[in-house]
Amino acid sequence: MASPASAEKMGFAGQVMDKESFKDFEDLTDMQRVMEVTKLAWPECLENSELNKAKACEALIDKELAAMNLSFDVYTIILYTRTFDCPTAHAWVIPINDDGMCVGKYRDGRLFYEYEWCVDEEVELTDPNAIKESQKLIKPSKWTELIASNPSVSCLDVDQDGDLDAWHKKALETIGGDYQIACSDYETYLDKKAEIEAQGPIVHKGCQRLPEFNCKGLSGVDACKLVKQMVPYPNTDGKNLECYLQYLPDSPIHDQMYRDLRKIGEEPKTRVIILAKKETDQVIATPLMKGPGARLGKQ
Repeated sequence: MASPASAEKMGFAGQVMDKESFKDFEDLTDMQRVMEVTKLAWPECLENSELNKAKACEALIDKELAAMNLSFDVYTIILYTRTFDCPTAHAWVIPINDDGMCVGKYRDGRLFYEYEWCVDEEVELTDPNAIKESQKLIKPSKWTELIASNPSVSCLDVDQDGDLDAWHKKALETIGGDYQIACSDYETYLDKKAEIEAQGPIVHKGCQRLPEFNCKGLSGVDACKLVKQMVPYPNTDGKNLECYLQYLPDSPIHDQMYRDLRKIGEEPKTRVIILAKKETDQVIATPLMKGPGARLGKQ
């Protein structure tokens, strides 16, 4: 019987695997083990000027993946940086930690919205079809819908008006990304809510930059509630400010998501993500393989 140490010697891991990864390794046939992942990153897409274009990088990766003869499918995806005119530009991205608490873009609690918010009329969106259209591309992930929504999390409705409890119940219909319901620090939430109510809407007819928002002490879900309260009017495209929550890239919860989905028969896809700048088509980060198939070849 193979051991984690022997798996490491065969090049499947740069460190001893966890229990789940080693079980996957044990379940492979000898031929599958030999044919498993031999490469997880493509730094040459950053270092080589000829490969620095997203399509050229994609062609290289697809060619090398085909040569690996892997026992599972790997999908190559180009993700372009957002621009003001992309269909999801109306979503405010909210990074969260493993506990579902907002940490901000630089892990210091500060949130930023990249673009101007332009308003035709200071009137809230009430048409159900228009609201649905605004949320159309901002959806919770499969893990959020099938796994994270099941545990019952009860947070104290500190102001006792019922709105916070109601918000938590409908979060899955209004927030996109990977997340779970979490409870804010109560005093922080009440202080922020009072400040926003006293200030009123921060957007008016015309175009304006949204100020940074300090979310320290707030859950990601509650931070979303408050920024939407600050920006109640739709933009000139008829879309509300929506929220997209995501765990930090280096969070161990991503591996947990793969395990959770596999347990219920929802096999997650293994992907190589190519991040590129929309305006120039240039690759701006080392493409990495992500997903359950990449775990056996972890460095």
